[in-house]
Amino acid sequence: MGLPYLFLRAHPGDTGTRPVVGPFWESPDVYILAGVHPAVAPAIPPQLGQTALAGADNTVYAHVWNLGHQAAREVIVEFYWCDPSLGFNPVGAHLIGSTVTWLGKRGEPDCHKVVKCPESWAATYLNGGHECLLVRAWDVCADPLTTPEWDASINRHLGQRNIHVVPAGTSQGGPVKLSVGQLFGQAATITVARHAPTTMPWLQLHGGVRGQFPGQAVGTGALTLGAPGQLGGTGPITATGDDAHVMFATGDAPPPPGQAHVYRVTAQQQGAVVGGYTVVLMG
Repeated sequence: MGLPYLFLRAHPGDTGTRPVVGPFWESPDVYILAGVHPAVAPAIPPQLGQTALAGADNTVYAHVWNLGHQAAREVIVEFYWCDPSLGFNPVGAHLIGSTVTWLGKRGEPDCHKVVKCPESWAATYLNGGHECLLVRAWDVCADPLTTPEWDASINRHLGQRNIHVVPAGTSQGGPVKLSVGQLFGQAATITVARHAPTTMPWLQLHGGVRGQFPGQAVGTGALTLGAPGQLGGTGPITATGDDAHVMFATGDAPPPPGQAHVYRVTAQQQGAVVGGYTVVLMG
């Protein structure tokens, strides 16, 4: 059809097909330029895998795509943050800023572009974890925002970044407190697992070299989950209610140089992954 088809990628090679298979919260299309106000930030960030600085100006970008057979003339791009969470919802989402742009049709050089948020984001780093970022992009008339409006696993108009990177030479800090998000009256099963760095394509952005990943560090301790004040279990836990929170901690030793630990905390309902958060310890 002669219409735009807008989306933000959930992973490299994504063409907008939904629902997403795999971690949908590690979008390679949401960038941060740390410590720089948008007023002086370049149109395209010089590095793509940065993490935000607490208490400072940070500029957020989004890489928006149009694979439709018609140009998108009035594209609204909204940038949001929320406290560390497995899932976004309108109650916990905070608008950073928004802008309007346009995209050419499929096959034209301007069918995709990096869009800069005009407002600064001052991250606060609650509980040792980064806030989560969400970007929404849609064309007002030809490709409007569809439902569910906050679920990046189903809605191609959304790109989500729930990633916490602990770089080499810094303290691992204490447990990370995560909101479970909206559960819509159903219980969720929360699990945590180690993953090979090669399963996280976003790490190529962080390292700045295509195809290059840190080595996988050897686990030396237990991964623990629990409700606030009850941290200590290693098995899955059940969360109920939209105010549910979980705590995650690792007993692993810091990875050696050139290696990393990758942990994914996921929430499942009826066997389907509905939310997640990724923690990376870099050597």
